[in-house]
Amino acid sequence: MGYNAFQKTEVIKSRHYLIIIGVWSGIPGKTIFVNIYGPQSPADKKVMWDKLSQIKLVHSGIWLIFGDFNVVRRRAERFNSQFCLASASAFNYFIHESGLHDFNMGGERFTYMSRVDAKISKLDRFLACSKFLTFFPLLVATAHPRHLSDHCPITLSSTFKNFGPPSLKFYNFWLMLDGLDQLVLKSWSEFNGYGNADSYLAVKLRHLKEEIRKWRNIENKKETQELMNLKESIVHLENDANYRSLTVMELQTRSRGINRILELEKIVVMNLKQKARVKWMIDGDENTKFFHGYINSNK
Repeated sequence: MGYNAFQKTEVIKSRHYLIIIGVWSGIPGKTIFVNIYGPQSPADKKVMWDKLSQIKLVHSGIWLIFGDFNVVRRRAERFNSQFCLASASAFNYFIHESGLHDFNMGGERFTYMSRVDAKISKLDRFLACSKFLTFFPLLVATAHPRHLSDHCPITLSSTFKNFGPPSLKFYNFWLMLDGLDQLVLKSWSEFNGYGNADSYLAVKLRHLKEEIRKWRNIENKKETQELMNLKESIVHLENDANYRSLTVMELQTRSRGINRILELEKIVVMNLKQKARVKWMIDGDENTKFFHGYINSNK
């Protein structure tokens, strides 16, 4: 039977965890999912472990706990940051006493990197009970590249997946980009043509559209290359941070690079998607109305 339906029966909420209890088709008894956002202080962590242990005693079933535990299990899971033996010991004791399994995670070596000082740790993980592993014996945990986030997204899957290289798609809001105003005004004012008014306007618009296409082709190549270079530089620095402390200059370079990447990718949150050979505007009356209004607004 497929595991494609889950019916929630109970929810337990806390500041540091959200527990969803329900019935999962194909699995007898209760299934309990726990999303963790661990507290900062060791004392609060100990309270959370004790509370979760009590809840686990009351609610038998198959358990899967995941999220940001805000603690590591061993010294090797931190670099360039302080290791707290007491917190690690309490966490390991909770895992052992609760009968949980910690997956060997593929992908990124660490799941968290601070923006300011490049402190890195493995704070995110999946913990599953033995009953869960009975139904899903071939699970694979993967930490994916964090990109601009502090944390890596992590996934738990029952098959190996090759996602391939990330696609590079850009959302270009040309009206918001530097240089378009000057290009339109220059192309519009310097155009020389002849013929009646309608023909003259049509040719002038075609000329303007061609100039904008040329401009976008050039600028898009520059932006793409800059974005690729910045991302490669950030990845290189973060890989180095896995094994050594970054210098002040390198930390500043990483911070400036991330800010510039955000500038280049801010267009992603808007509505207009540009594909490889998409036309900027359709021909006809809509073109005329748009450019007529644009030129008038910039006189």
